[in-house]
Amino acid sequence: MSVALPHLNTRRLLLMPLQAEQAQTLAWLADEPEIASNTGALPSPYTVEHAREFIADQEEQYRSARLMGLGIHLSESRELIGVINLRFSPAHDSAHLGYWIGAQHRNRGYAGEAVGAMLEHGFVERKLQRIAGHCFRRNKASARVLDKAGLRYEGCLKGAFLKNGVYEDMLLYGLLRNHWQSLT
Repeated sequence: MSVALPHLNTRRLLLMPLQAEQAQTLAWLADEPEIASNTGALPSPYTVEHAREFIADQEEQYRSARLMGLGIHLSESRELIGVINLRFSPAHDSAHLGYWIGAQHRNRGYAGEAVGAMLEHGFVERKLQRIAGHCFRRNKASARVLDKAGLRYEGCLKGAFLKNGVYEDMLLYGLLRNHWQSLT
């Protein structure tokens, strides 16, 4: 695998590695309450130090074939608006998709556009067999993104995730390469 994280272009977005100088912006975006509420792995509050550590670790995560994390940027301005990643399971030729978009950029189709680019990269460049995603049952927006991108609903794990003292239901979605190919 290439050591350098890829740059992926869509009609309106550029998915590219986060840079150290983006730590303040990343922290500001990720510290938003709805993001903390709807993600399992982000600490809250999300500090500049968290952002620095996350950014500094991305190349090593990619080199070790564990994770490909990219910043979601608007193509024209290069403004950072979110983060997207694939967490790899090399033994199974599969990956898990994760993403979030900053509050002021939601409901404009950016998440779906970024997900589409990651699916194409995963299936074409990485030759993955399966890409999956999940979200809390209450996160209707994320469920819509996964569904619109072609991932199929596979079921609900009731009470599977403890978030802020509450057991959350997780909706599971998956997409196989041959099904993705039939959609493109």
